[in-house]
Amino acid sequence: MKLAVAVIHGIGTQPDLRDADGQHVFAQNLISSLRRRLGAEAEQVAFQSLYWASVLDKREQAYLDKLAGEPVSWRWLRRIVTLFFGDASGYRKVSQAYDTTYEEVHQCLWHGLNALRAQVGPQTPLVVLAHSLGGHIFSNFVWDQQKLNATPSCPRDPFLALETLAGLITFGCNIPLFTFAYDPVVPIRFPGHCLTEQVREQARWLNLYAPADPLGYPLRPLPDYAKVVTQDRAMPVGPWYKRHTPLSHLEYWDDAQFHAYVANYLCQLLPACAE
Repeated sequence: MKLAVAVIHGIGTQPDLRDADGQHVFAQNLISSLRRRLGAEAEQVAFQSLYWASVLDKREQAYLDKLAGEPVSWRWLRRIVTLFFGDASGYRKVSQAYDTTYEEVHQCLWHGLNALRAQVGPQTPLVVLAHSLGGHIFSNFVWDQQKLNATPSCPRDPFLALETLAGLITFGCNIPLFTFAYDPVVPIRFPGHCLTEQVREQARWLNLYAPADPLGYPLRPLPDYAKVVTQDRAMPVGPWYKRHTPLSHLEYWDDAQFHAYVANYLCQLLPACAE
C-alpha cells in the first residue's frame, strides 16, 4: 500500500455498524466514493474508519430516557442539544484521575489506527479526514503523541507515532471554539517528521467549511495556524434545501463536490508515495 487514509466522525449519535470491510456506517459512502474516483489507484490506498461515539452515546441516551416522565418541552431540541453538545462537553481533559473520558476516546482512535497499521508499513504516509469535533479530537490526539516523541528523529514505528502524517482534511471543524481558554494558542506540528522529501512537498492541511454551517470555521485566522493550515475553503454542501441552512453541517459526508475535492488531493499525493 502506498497510502493510508483514516476517517473520523464528529458530534452526534453514530451507530456502531460496519460493512464487510469493517468500515463504520458514517464513513461508508465517503470511502466508496473515493475508491470510485481513484480508480485503479484505489488498490494502493488502505482506508479505516475511526469510531469513538460509543464512549458518550450510551451516557447521553440514558439521561434522555430519564427525561421521559419530566415536564419539559421542546424535547426534539433537547435531544439535539444533548447528543451534539454533550459530546463536546463530555470530551475534555480534567485533572481528576477518575474521569477517563478523554483517554477512552483516544483509545478508540488508537484501536482504529492499529487496525490501519495492520494493512500498511511503518513508513506509509497517513491522511486523516476529520469531521466537526473529530478535528479537535484528532488535534489533541496528535498533540499528546508529539509530546511523547522526544526528538525529531524517527521512532521505531513512525506510523503509529503519527510521524508519517502527510495530510489532514478537516471539514465542519470547530477547533477555534476550544482555543479561547489558551494564551498563547499553539497548533500541532505538521507535517510529520518521517516523510520523504517528495511527500513533504505535497503535505497539506486542508480545512473546508460550508458558509451556512454554524459549527464549521476557518482555521488560519487563529494564531500561528496559518503556518500549518494550507487552505481554508468555503464550500456549500448538501442538496439545495439544506446547503444554505445549519443542516449543512451533516452534509459533507454525501456531497459530490466535497468527495471530488478529497479525491483530487489524494491523487495529487499518491505519485509522491513509494510502496
